Formats: sequence, structure tokens, C-alpha cells
Amino acid sequence: MIMNGKRIAAIALCLQCIMLSRCIHYTRTDRMRTTMRVSILENAQTVMITGIIGATYCTDKKISAQDKFPVLVKGKHNTVIVNNKTYHGNLELLNVNNAIRVINIVDMEDYLKGVVPCEIGRISPALAEAAKAQAVAARTYACAHIDQYASLGFDLYSTIRDQVYRDMSVETELTNQAIDETKGEILSYQGRPIEAKYHSTCGGQTADFNDAWPGTPPPYLQSVRCTYCETSPHFTWEKRYEAGDFYAGLRMKLKEIGSAIPDSEYIKNISLIRNKRSKRILRVEITTKVRTYTIPGYQVRALFGDKNDPGDLLKSNYVMLGVKDGKIVLWGHGFGHGVGMCQFGAIEMSRQGKTYKEILQHYYTGVKLTRMR
Repeated sequence: MIMNGKRIAAIALCLQCIMLSRCIHYTRTDRMRTTMRVSILENAQTVMITGIIGATYCTDKKISAQDKFPVLVKGKHNTVIVNNKTYHGNLELLNVNNAIRVINIVDMEDYLKGVVPCEIGRISPALAEAAKAQAVAARTYACAHIDQYASLGFDLYSTIRDQVYRDMSVETELTNQAIDETKGEILSYQGRPIEAKYHSTCGGQTADFNDAWPGTPPPYLQSVRCTYCETSPHFTWEKRYEAGDFYAGLRMKLKEIGSAIPDSEYIKNISLIRNKRSKRILRVEITTKVRTYTIPGYQVRALFGDKNDPGDLLKSNYVMLGVKDGKIVLWGHGFGHGVGMCQFGAIEMSRQGKTYKEILQHYYTGVKLTRMR
């Protein structure tokens, strides 16, 4: 979900696709609050903290996993420091399996200041509407995921497992302004916050929910035409393989996803059955001399991804397979799961004068822009 090119290459945009069992597409609670609990550090043996502990203001206080927990840290002037990184809000430190977990207790709008620039990237004032659309989508996602990890004591991870959240050093004047100008605004469907999925590049057509995940699809996450993301470096892409390397990698990936084909079975044909509307792969049918194996579409990125792909996931399941110049070729469009808002599309829509409301209404079908209760 990172927008700028270097971060796209560095971060596995959709590791969420690996965690299919964790993908919950409806809100998990009727609770609504404006304070988020975000896990910003896991499995640490020591942490350096600056803030108010008890009645004492401490500077670079070392907390170790052998100390007494929980440790509550109040921010001075609403800021705390964790390992030389400054965050808004307060902290709670827990001992989990003899290691430290640091939870940032932060106001929703301050939380977004550490999310929006990470997700949309650094953009110019001319693209402010895209930043506003990202702010609303990120706020909506957070609202929909309140109590997601209640048993662990927090709402969200600070990684691509949920939304990328960083310290105050990532904040920009433009993204902070976008957050302020959309304060409290969320997308709702039938009175509840939606599951506001978003991704880097759709490649010309966003995906239906079931192109990326199993389960009952929310009605607002439907494939829509997108004519705006052609400027993305990921709009089209291609991968070429020697036949032996391709089939060896395919068999290895089949084992990893639990659909191994015996080495004794010669692969005769691979068919890609696609969603006519979204162009994504609904299923892959691999025919051997013995039988046909069916792989669901939401496993396509894991099936065809390799070590050269972020997170070992193919950039998109908007993909074609063929032979060219004696090589096996995978070519396709887009980057990410393809569901919901296309971030490169949002940026281009902003460039063309569309408002953030028009951007959001384009990518999320039948939703309303409302305010947090």
C-alpha cells in the first residue's frame, strides 16, 4: 500500500494476501472510539523510553524484559520517545512470552499523521485531493478494525499487516492538512465503517473482493474500470523463465500452498480461468496425465511469485501466461491485490481535478461519506 516507487520495491505490498484467514471484510465491533492502540514494537528484550512513568519524567530510561509489567508511559506535551523515535500519545509496555511489546495509545487523527504519508507517499500540493482520499480510507480502515486484536491488547499492527504507521519524522505539512480537512470523515455502508481496502496499481480495472480473498464479498468492493493509473511503473510488467526453471519453481510453490503435484506426474497444460469483469484469475487448472489440479485465484500470486518479487508474491493476479522466443512468459497489469482504491489512480484523478469525494465514490461502490459517531 506504499505509493512512492522506492518503498513499493522495498515493502511487500500485499502480504495481507498471505494471511487469508486474517482477512476480515466486515467491521468486527459496534464500538466506535477516537483513540487507537497500535503495536509499534514486538519481541524486544530492551527498549529505551522517554516520557512520564508514574510521577517521574524519564529520559532514555532502559526497560528490559525482566522488569515488572505493564509499564505505563504518559507523553509530555502529548509525545513519547521509543528508541529515539518520537510518537504522539502515550505508551503501554507489556511482557509477551518474555519479550516486550510496545503499544502506542494515540488519538485517531494523530495516528493518521503517521499513516497517510507512508501509504500515499510524498506528493505535491496539486495532488492534495488524493491525500484526502487516502486519509479517509485509512481512517475508515482503522475504525473498522477497532478491537481486531483485543485478546492481545491492541487494535492494529504498525506494519503492512494492517496499515504502515511510523513516528513523527514521516509527517508532512500536506498530509497533515489533508487529515485536518477531512477530520472525522469515514466511508460507511448500512451505517457501519466499510473495509476500506486499497492498493498501489490496479492496471486498468480494480478487482472483485473474491479475486483476492475467499468468503462472502462486501457489496462495495466490486470491480470498476480505472483509466487513471497508466502512469504507474507497475501498470504493465513481464517476467521470463527458462522452461525448466519455471516448472521447478511451480512445483515448489505448489508444495508451499498445500497443492503438491507428484514429481512422477508430467504437467501437460496450465489453464488460467479468469473473471470476465475484473480480468483477474478465478482459478488455475493444472492438467497432468493423471488428473486436473485446481488452484483458487486468491493463491495465484503465491503460486507464480518468486524470490525476485516483493514478499515472494507475483505483483498481481491480473496476469497472462504464454511462450515467447522459447521462454515461458508471465505478463500482467498492476501491483497489489487490486481491491478498492487504486492509489496511482487516485493521484491521477486528483491531478485531473477530481475531488477526494469523487475519488472515493469511484472506487467504493454505493458507500456514504459520514462522520465518526
